[in-house]
Amino acid sequence: MAPAARLAFVMLVALGVRLGLALLPFDYSGPDSVTYLEPARSLARGEGYLAADGTPSASRPPGYPAFLAVVFLAFGDGPGGLAAVRGLQALLGALTVGLVHEAVRATAPAGARPAAIVAAVALAVDPVSAGQGPFLLREALLSFGVAALVRALTLRPARVRALAVGLTLAGLALTHQLYVLVGPFLALADLGRAWGRAGPRAALRRAPVWVLAGVLVAWPVTLWALRNERVTGHRSFTLAQNAVVHRELWLTVMCPNAWLPSDPATGYQESAFTQEGHMYELLGLEGTRRELLRRAAEAWREHPLRSLGRTLRINAWYWLELPGAVRLVEHPRLQVARWGALPLHWARLVAAAAGLWFVLRDPRWARLRPLAALVAFFAFAPALLYPIPRYLAPACPVLAALAGVALATAPRPAWLPASRAEAVGA
Repeated sequence: MAPAARLAFVMLVALGVRLGLALLPFDYSGPDSVTYLEPARSLARGEGYLAADGTPSASRPPGYPAFLAVVFLAFGDGPGGLAAVRGLQALLGALTVGLVHEAVRATAPAGARPAAIVAAVALAVDPVSAGQGPFLLREALLSFGVAALVRALTLRPARVRALAVGLTLAGLALTHQLYVLVGPFLALADLGRAWGRAGPRAALRRAPVWVLAGVLVAWPVTLWALRNERVTGHRSFTLAQNAVVHRELWLTVMCPNAWLPSDPATGYQESAFTQEGHMYELLGLEGTRRELLRRAAEAWREHPLRSLGRTLRINAWYWLELPGAVRLVEHPRLQVARWGALPLHWARLVAAAAGLWFVLRDPRWARLRPLAALVAFFAFAPALLYPIPRYLAPACPVLAALAGVALATAPRPAWLPASRAEAVGA
C-alpha cells in the first residue's frame, strides 16, 4: 500500500471510531457544556457573546464557542446542530491523526520512517482521544490545536515555523486560558538548549523567534482582556472572569477523595463550589481570589505532608484515569468499556515515556525535542491545578507521537524476524 493510501486508511479508521462513539446512546454533555453552548447560540443569532441570562459573558474564552457558533449557523442550534458538532469533532480527530503523522514523518531519521504511521495508528485508536471526541467540551478542539502545534514545530524554514507556532499558540490561548503558558514552556526549553550547546549568544540569536510568537499570542489575548474590561469592569488577562486558578489551588489541597469517582458519594466538590459562591457574594471576585489563595497557603503551612500527598494522589489519577471516568463508572453498561480501555491507555503511557527517553537521548530525534516541553506543560500546568482526566486529553497527540518513536526505535525482539518487524512498522 502506498504511504498516502496507508495514511488515508488510518485516518478513516480514526474517523469511524469517533463517529461510532458519537452514535452511542450516551449523554455527551457535561456540566460545563452550557457555558460554551449559550455564548455560541447568542453568537449564531448575531446577539453577541452572551450568557444564558442575556448578560455579556466573560466566563469562557471565545475559541470553542466561536467554533460551535459556526456550526450552528450552518445546521441550527437544535439536536441537528449538536449532532453536526459531534460529527465535525470526529473529523477534527481524524485530521489530528494526519497532523501527528506528518510531524513525525518530517523529523524521523531514515531508519525510523515507520514511526510516523505507528504514531498515527496509536492516536487513531487511542481510548482517551477517541473517547473525549464526542463530548460538547473544548478538549476535541484543543487536541486538534496541539497536533497543529506539533506539526508547526517541525516546519522549515525558521520564519515559517515561527509564524505557524505563534498563530497556533494564539488559537490555543483563545480556546483555553491555561494554554497561554505553552509558549513560555517551549521558549525556555529551546533557549536553554541553545545556551547549553553554544552559549548565551546562540540563545540571543533564537530569542527573536519567540518574541514574534509572543506578540502573535499577546495581541488577541489582550484584545479579549480589553473586551472583558469593557463589559464587566474588570480587565482579565487570563481570559476567564472567575477565580479559576485560585479555586483549583485550594480544591487540590483540600480534596479528601481517595479516588476521583468517589466525589458523588462525598459531595466534596459541590460543597466547595457552594462555599466559593458565598465568598463571591461577600467579597467579590478579587476578594474571593485572595481568600482562596490564603486558604490554600494555610493548608500547605499547617499540613504540608497531607497537602503534598493529596496533590500527588490527584495528579496520579490525572494520568492514570480516563476522560469521563466518573460517568463511565456510574453508567450500568459503559463501565465495561472503561475497564477495557484502561490497559490500552496505560500501555500508551509506557510507550510514550520510552519515546521521550529516545527523543532526549538520541540525536537523530533532535527535531522532536520540543515535545519534551509540551510534556512538561501537561505535567505541571493543568495537572497541578485540580487535575481531572479530561485535561490530559489534548496531550494525546504528543503522547502518540512519542509512542510512535518508541515502537519504531526500540530494539527488535530476538524472536521477531527483521522482515516481520519492518512489516509491522510499515
